[in-house]
Amino acid sequence: MLYESILFGSTFVMTSLILMTGCSSKKKAAPSVAPSPQSASKSPAATPSVAKSTVSKSPATETKATETGETKDTTNAETKNEETKGNDEETNDKTEAKKDETRQETVRKDDDKKDDGEKKKEEDEKENDKKEENKNENKKKKEDFIRADPTELSFESATTSQKKLRLKNLTSKKLMFKVKSTTTNTYLINPVFGKIEPNNFADVMITHRPSGKREDKLVIVSSEMLGKELEMAKTFKQIKTTGNDVIVKLVST
Repeated sequence: MLYESILFGSTFVMTSLILMTGCSSKKKAAPSVAPSPQSASKSPAATPSVAKSTVSKSPATETKATETGETKDTTNAETKNEETKGNDEETNDKTEAKKDETRQETVRKDDDKKDDGEKKKEEDEKENDKKEENKNENKKKKEDFIRADPTELSFESATTSQKKLRLKNLTSKKLMFKVKSTTTNTYLINPVFGKIEPNNFADVMITHRPSGKREDKLVIVSSEMLGKELEMAKTFKQIKTTGNDVIVKLVST
């Protein structure tokens, strides 16, 4: 009975050893098995992720990155300053150009005003010349209707005296005349208005009153007889004389 128990225990121990030896041999043989294509394809992809997660930055790298960032900020600031300076210069150039345009415009306007003034002056001169020409033409168109005799009358300044002035009609037409004086206080004229038959004459009395020494004149205007004799004063106001004016000098000595 004891022998059988010993034999059973020995058998059990041997069996256990054999089983344990087999298991260990199986575990050691497992690494020799070739990996499957699927596992081989997956393993490289997993390696970089692990590498990335395990990479750490050194202090020197961080310092260099900081310096690089500061350099970039400084460069950007300098670039902005240069752009601002360029914009300011461009603005100044535009302002100066505008000022130059304003000055040129002012000068041009002044020149235009001067030109306009000169043109107006020239136009006025031409107008005056034209008027003078018209006067000369009118004088040329007028004829000598009357001749005065004498052409100068002298009086003593301290006394009252009277002299006769004869007007001769040089045409074959009936004329009317008017005698005008530069002064009405010193000289009295009679008649002031009158008529002269063709190729005939009319006398006008000139009365001098006491006065200082002076020189005056009479102007005799004439025209062909128009209207009524009693309305000659009114007629002379309405018409233009057709005869040349006759001048008689008056001298008070």
